[in-house]
Amino acid sequence: MKNLIKKYVSFFIPIKLITNNFNPVLLYHSIGSDSKFNENIDHVNLENFYKQLSIIKKYWKFVSIDEYANAKNKKGLASLTIDDGYKNVLDEAIEIFQQLQIPVTLFVNSSTFEGKIFWRDKVRYLIKHKLVKEYLSFSTLFTDDHYDKFYLASKQKKFNSLLVEKDIDNFLKKKNISVNTDFKFCFDQKKYLIKHNLISYGNHTANHYMLSSLNKNEQIDEIIKCKNFIDKQDVNRSNVFSLPFGGDDSYNNDTLKILEDLNYKSILKSRNQLDNIIFSNQIDRFIPKETNIENVIKSLFLKKILKN
Repeated sequence: MKNLIKKYVSFFIPIKLITNNFNPVLLYHSIGSDSKFNENIDHVNLENFYKQLSIIKKYWKFVSIDEYANAKNKKGLASLTIDDGYKNVLDEAIEIFQQLQIPVTLFVNSSTFEGKIFWRDKVRYLIKHKLVKEYLSFSTLFTDDHYDKFYLASKQKKFNSLLVEKDIDNFLKKKNISVNTDFKFCFDQKKYLIKHNLISYGNHTANHYMLSSLNKNEQIDEIIKCKNFIDKQDVNRSNVFSLPFGGDDSYNNDTLKILEDLNYKSILKSRNQLDNIIFSNQIDRFIPKETNIENVIKSLFLKKILKN
C-alpha cells in the first residue's frame, strides 16, 4: 500500500519542481549489449542508456563532474559518471556520448592496467560458478553463516578488503583455477586511455577496496597509486575522487584527511540519492536501475522530501 501511494503521488510531481531543488548525478558501471554476469552487477543495455540520457537532457544540462563540482550555482545541471572501467563502456557506449554530446568521467582502478583481475569480479566468479560454499569452508575470514549474503559480506568494512582478496586468491590457487582469461572485463590496455574532448578520467583507487576497512597507510597507498598512474597519462584528468562503494560506511576521517592533503576538492558518494543544488564538496549519485528514469527521479525526489 505504501509503495502504491508513493507511485501515485510521484506521478503528479512536476519535473520542474525537482530541477529547482535537486540534480541527477548519474552513476553507471557496465554498459553494453549484454552483461557477463546474471546478477550482482549494475548493467544497462545501450538502448536504455540512450533513452535515460536523452530524457534527462530535456530537463537538465549535462556538464563534466569537475564543472559540476566547482559550480557555485548548480541549478539545472546534471553529470554523468561511470565507475570501475568496464571495457564495454568504451567498446560499445562511446558513440552515445558523442551522439548526445554528453561529457563523461570514467573513474578507474589502476591495478587492472597492471593485469590484475578486479577483485569484485573474483567474488562474482565464485558466485557464478557455485563455489561459495566450498570457499567458505576454506576461508580464514568468513564462516558458513555468510553463505546467503556472501556478496554483501565480502565488502563489509569489518573485513579488510586487501585480506579478503588474498584469501580468495589462495582458494583459487588451491583449486588450480585461473580467472585471467574469462574475467578480464575491466580496462587493461592503454587503448582505453584516450584523449577525447568528452572523456576524462578520475581516481577510484588502485584496487577498489573498502577504504574504511584499511589502515591509514594502506589507504594512502591505494589512493596515491591510482593518482600517480592517471597523472602520467595523456588524458583529461578529473580532480574529483570517487569513493569505492560510496556509502557512508565506506570511508573514515583518515580517508578525508588523505584526500584533503592530495588536494581533491570533491568526493563522490553512491547512496542512490539526488544531489542537492546547494554547494557541497560531497556529491550524491544514483544508479538508474529502472528503464523509466523519470519515475526513478520522481521517486528519489519524494524519498528526499519524506526524509526531510
